[in-house]
Amino acid sequence: MKTVRISMVLVGLLCCHLLTAQKFNETISKELNFSSKSDNNMLIVKNINGPIRVEGYDGSSIRLEAERTISAKRESYLEEGKQEIKMEIKELDNRIYVYVETPNNDFNTVTGRYENTRNNRWVRLNYRFEVNFVLKVPKSTSVELSTMNDGDIYAKDVQGNEIIVNNLNGSITLENIAGRTDVNALNKDINITYYKNPNGDSKYHSLNGDINVTFKENLNADVSFKSLNGDMYTNYDTTALKPDLIKTKSKNGKGTMYNMSSNQSYRIGKGGIRLDFNLLNGDATLKK
Repeated sequence: MKTVRISMVLVGLLCCHLLTAQKFNETISKELNFSSKSDNNMLIVKNINGPIRVEGYDGSSIRLEAERTISAKRESYLEEGKQEIKMEIKELDNRIYVYVETPNNDFNTVTGRYENTRNNRWVRLNYRFEVNFVLKVPKSTSVELSTMNDGDIYAKDVQGNEIIVNNLNGSITLENIAGRTDVNALNKDINITYYKNPNGDSKYHSLNGDINVTFKENLNADVSFKSLNGDMYTNYDTTALKPDLIKTKSKNGKGTMYNMSSNQSYRIGKGGIRLDFNLLNGDATLKK
């Protein structure tokens, strides 16, 4: 009986060894340059699984490092992942696209969106993957950053004309930034500090997180705030604005009707650019 028991233990240990996850890791380094010197140049980084970190600097080129990690239970599955998970780089007009492609996702540079490559059927992969992006960009570069899973997005000293950031399941942190801003985090917080106040209408949206934004003291803006289960806090002096009137057609044929907007609107300073805060289950803090 002792011999049998020992054999079973050895077999169990052998099985565990065979099922140990295989892992592949590599770092890809690139130096990128825009073909033109346009003020409208934009870097677009689209990730699926993994974080994005961007820092502005005084150089003239984009320095990219992408760490690609793939893990699987079998060597053959690991090889699948190494062949199928790709980082692509394309330049179109005044935009440089850096994006990840998988067997389920194909990025369309015309629409700027991922499209399903299997007629809306999702195929379960035999491996797990993550791509960790770290970039240095010229400070005056506009950027668009997005990821879906397993990562936060962080940008510092990015001061171009525009910054667009979307994160499905991670947080967004932007430090010392400038430019028109459009940020959307579905399930985490958004934290922003400005080097100088945005020069155009900006949007701050979150479904299940708080939004905290620090502007410079001389802010002149009209602020729109909407939240189902949250409040707005500010240390700026504000003036309440009349609710927007939404023009609609009457269903009973009695003419035009006007509905009051559910947004709360405030003026800071002299007013001007529009700052739109839209939340479902979170608070917004707007401070100087």
